[in-house]
Amino acid sequence: MPATRYQEGTITRIHRAKGPDVWVFRYRDENRKHRARTIGTIQDYPTVADAKRANDNFRASVNVARERAGKMTVRDAWGHFQLHELRDPDVDRSPTTIQNYLDYFKGRIIPDWGNTPLDEVKPVAVEKWLRSMTDLAPGTRAKVRNHLSSLFSHCIRHELYKGENPIKTVRQSAKRLREPDVLTVAEMLSVLDHLQVPVVTVMVKTAAATALRRSEMRGLKWADLDFERLWFNLRRGKVGKCETKMKTEASRKGIPMLPELAEVLQDWRTKTPYPRDEDWVFASPFTDGKQPYWFDPMLTDYVRPAAAKAGVTKRIGWHTFRHSLATLLGRSGEDIKVVQELLRHANARMTQVYQHADRDDKRSALSHVSGLFVVPARKAG
Repeated sequence: MPATRYQEGTITRIHRAKGPDVWVFRYRDENRKHRARTIGTIQDYPTVADAKRANDNFRASVNVARERAGKMTVRDAWGHFQLHELRDPDVDRSPTTIQNYLDYFKGRIIPDWGNTPLDEVKPVAVEKWLRSMTDLAPGTRAKVRNHLSSLFSHCIRHELYKGENPIKTVRQSAKRLREPDVLTVAEMLSVLDHLQVPVVTVMVKTAAATALRRSEMRGLKWADLDFERLWFNLRRGKVGKCETKMKTEASRKGIPMLPELAEVLQDWRTKTPYPRDEDWVFASPFTDGKQPYWFDPMLTDYVRPAAAKAGVTKRIGWHTFRHSLATLLGRSGEDIKVVQELLRHANARMTQVYQHADRDDKRSALSHVSGLFVVPARKAG
């Protein structure tokens, strides 16, 4: 049987009696029957190029598996993956994970490897390709590698590819380029002293006293806060406009709330125009409370300028407060299991990654061998 040719389809603009014109994608399905799919209106996608970009992933999905193993291209395999696995409820991927797959394949993998037959994808070539992405951090390159590996695993499982997964032997470290900074309590207080916007102050205090992830703070609703038991019930994350499941089973466990933080949050509830149980704790007035604030602008517009005024030169992100709490607890001698459960890590090894020793801690530790440099007293006579 001859190899199936990749199908581009056609995009046309269709006039409607009511409402704006729409873009329609016409193609043939796996049975060679004509099909049509509406991409969106001209208000959504002003040009045909815009409509084509919006339709790229769907077009890949209709280009299903070629019959001859070893002749399927990466693009074909990606289409099959989208049809049969990407949104499979049994696999249970979160909306953000699905979007990551779409972004990495559309922006990185398909442009460079789309027309390559699966059996021509070689580990050394993939390694060189990953190293060429100097604009990406090692951790991001590792994610690209893992997504490509998942594609091959899918093809092997569906008997679309014969042989070992070639990405298994691809080396790509996820090691950070630099150690993350951690803040002392004094530095956090100094930053807070220079914050003038109440909601940002509450955000920083919540992040510093809970080690909640940014998406978890955005996902908080007032109903999740149990002020009587002083407890956070963690039920969802919020990434962009999507509600997501918590990162792991451990992430879904609740955490205690400091009484002092409870007072801060209760005071904020009396000031926010969105205090109902079903409202977001950090509801944005720019969306009439329908969405929480975007945290990145809060960081760049308020937190970092406040740090600069306070003379704190460390690089601060929302995750900095998570690293800082883990480190402060470690220096205070708290049990690693306690810290692990507060950070809701799946294992203690990850918690240890989050704990950092400062120079004074290291110097103090070395003092145990300072006796090596004591000159013994000479014996008389």
